[in-house]
Amino acid sequence: MSRKPYKQFHHGKEFPKTQYKSKPFKWIPFSYIDTYNAYTGRFRSRRKFGSDGWAYKDLDTPDNHKPYDHVHDIKNGKRAKDRKPNRQERKEFEKAKKKRRFM
Repeated sequence: MSRKPYKQFHHGKEFPKTQYKSKPFKWIPFSYIDTYNAYTGRFRSRRKFGSDGWAYKDLDTPDNHKPYDHVHDIKNGKRAKDRKPNRQERKEFEKAKKKRRFM
């Protein structure tokens, strides 16, 4: 019995593409990890890390549960309720969506 291929992969500074687990809450300071759809190469989400290396924000594209772009602020390793992106985050979304990456 063969294993199903993963539907998404992550891309980030020193983050292995073969790492299919969820994105970490602690990583390299001032970096980010993007998630892309493995079949279409489209951008799905981004987790940003601050000066101390802890995640402080998740940017997510529309999915089955939320039909709009949304942002989660992260404090103490917990994601807050989603909110609409502000102007700066909207620009970041548009820039990231233009990129396509394939595994």
